[in-house]
Amino acid sequence: MQEVQLENKTIEDYREIVGNEVIDDLIKNAAPLKNKKIIEINSTSAGGGVAEILKAKIPLLRNLGVDASWLVIPPDDDFFKVTKNIHNCLQGNCGQALKKTDTDYYIRYLNQISEKLPTDADLYVLHDPQTLGLINHLKGKKVIWRCHIDLTEADQKALEWIQSFYPRFNKIVFSLDEYVKGFEHKKTTIIHPAIDPLSTKNKFLRTYEAKKIITDLDVNTDKPYMLQVSRFDKFKDPIGVLKIFSMVRKFIPNLQCVLMGNYATDDPDGKIYYDLVMEKAQELKRHNIHIINKSDDLAVNALQTLADVVIQNSNKEGFGLTVTEALWKGRFVFSHPVGGIALQVLHDQTGFYLGYSDDANADKIVDVLKNKEYYSHIEQNAKEHVRKNFLITTMLGKFVNLYGEVLKL
Repeated sequence: MQEVQLENKTIEDYREIVGNEVIDDLIKNAAPLKNKKIIEINSTSAGGGVAEILKAKIPLLRNLGVDASWLVIPPDDDFFKVTKNIHNCLQGNCGQALKKTDTDYYIRYLNQISEKLPTDADLYVLHDPQTLGLINHLKGKKVIWRCHIDLTEADQKALEWIQSFYPRFNKIVFSLDEYVKGFEHKKTTIIHPAIDPLSTKNKFLRTYEAKKIITDLDVNTDKPYMLQVSRFDKFKDPIGVLKIFSMVRKFIPNLQCVLMGNYATDDPDGKIYYDLVMEKAQELKRHNIHIINKSDDLAVNALQTLADVVIQNSNKEGFGLTVTEALWKGRFVFSHPVGGIALQVLHDQTGFYLGYSDDANADKIVDVLKNKEYYSHIEQNAKEHVRKNFLITTMLGKFVNLYGEVLKL
């Protein structure tokens, strides 16, 4: 297993953003965890919200005196095909039923890599189905499973399979109450994901800085644009964004559409879906369509900072940190109220809901684009909503308390 190398962070840098009370409480509550060894493990160091969270969380735990580290399991194409199908089944969209041959391979692979699993930590945190089976090799240890997936429509067979691991965990963490499906509530807890306001992706950019970055991406800063930032994944439905864009553009001819994302290393279907998106763009003759397939946090920041409209067209979502990022930058956000997005985008308060009529969605986007001043309070509300609820300091405080509880400190 590979340890992810991270830049140092200091909790004091967040005091001006969230206030003295939040930081003082965090420092006090983390004191019992000083020098405790905590290892968090997931399947990829880039692509998706889990990696984003750990990139901020681990350095701040260290700054609070915790001996924290982040390990990534080694990649294996066959293993990731199995876990992608498990992930889809847990989200209610099985490509194929979960087979014993698949789960047997899953266990064999984790048995193989477990030889390099450190066994001297006080606490382990395993993230999502890819690491779930490592619990078999942590007997007698304190272990938490962090499930980032929406289980509300989970395939029963897949759900029963993950539940078979459940008794061996000390705690299981979900993003929303409704995801706690078939689990004993006394062993579960709810912690919302969060963004780091000082990360490259979310730090404040001046307009001229953002414009230069966007111009380098060949996006015309003199014309308005609508943006979706997400992995190229059918659940994010960027093809649906292109359909809405083609309708909005009939009323705003100079509008551009920007789709930025990549596909995670643990997602074997990502390249296939990316090619489908490119085909759809070609059908539309790519008029004012920019598809950016890269990982570049500063570019994401710049695009979100100046976007006229941000769309998150997900039909399934664990939480939706790209929405959190756009709200933090005070953008007009349109999204379906699915998963954790429903906590963030409050219709006509912090953003706008997308319905299932492309015509109606296009009409509302046109209305907002043509009447920005009338809706300016939405942008102000959006930023404040994130400040109070979805910044890394709030999330970290809840994890610090949970770790202390599990370690009985």
